[in-house]
This record gives sequence, structure tokens and C-alpha cells, in this order.
Amino acid sequence: MSEFFKNILTISYEGKDSKNPLAFKFYNPNEIIAGKPMKEQLKFVLSWWHTMGGDGTDMFGCGITDKT
Repeated sequence: MSEFFKNILTISYEGKDSKNPLAFKFYNPNEIIAGKPMKEQLKFVLSWWHTMGGDGTDMFGCGITDKT
């Protein structure tokens, strides 16, 4: 796990009825869709600059981070 999130365990699939805010409700990485597991169909990525380093600006709109 990342050095920045040492206290957060791996987020797992718990289903749509889960009350856990840090659980996947609909994304089940091992569910087979069109012959491939979801983890191969939907690869999640994080852009450090847009989400953590910048003001949240991306190609879809203006910044979303309030730095005041």
C-alpha cells in the first residue's frame, strides 16, 4: 500500500447493501463481464497533479479545490 495511506486497508467489494463508506458497492474486480474480470475492464488510475497537487482542474471543467 502507498506510503501516503498507511492506515487504510485495501478497499474491497462488499455489495450494494454495505454500510461501509470505504467499500466498493458495485465494482467487483473479480466479476466476469464479457469474458474478462472487471479489474481488466475498468482500470482505475489517479492523476496526482489533478487530484492532489493542482487545483482540481481537468479537461471537463474548472478547479474544484478550495485552497483558502
